[in-house]
Amino acid sequence: MWKTLSLMAVMAAAVAVTIPEASASPVCGDRSKVIDSLSAKYSEEPVAVGVTSNGGVIEVLKAPDGQTWTILFTYPSGPSCLVASGEAWQELEEKIKGPAA
Repeated sequence: MWKTLSLMAVMAAAVAVTIPEASASPVCGDRSKVIDSLSAKYSEEPVAVGVTSNGGVIEVLKAPDGQTWTILFTYPSGPSCLVASGEAWQELEEKIKGPAA
């Protein structure tokens, strides 16, 4: 559960800090075409997904070796937009909590 919550927190933070500049146009398109392009160019595949409060879908894609990653947001109305991308994705170890004292 901590892993899921941690990933959701990371994704929310990424969305909050990667809002494009006013002059930059977001890269958006049909979800299947965006996924196919990321797969062909970077070997990235979806590894996590969540539904936002407005009904949108946020996904994390990463290459098998973690060299590259992308966060993709799909609006309820249809278009999918790249929110953030980068290098050196790392999985965090899940912390196991003992029984409450």
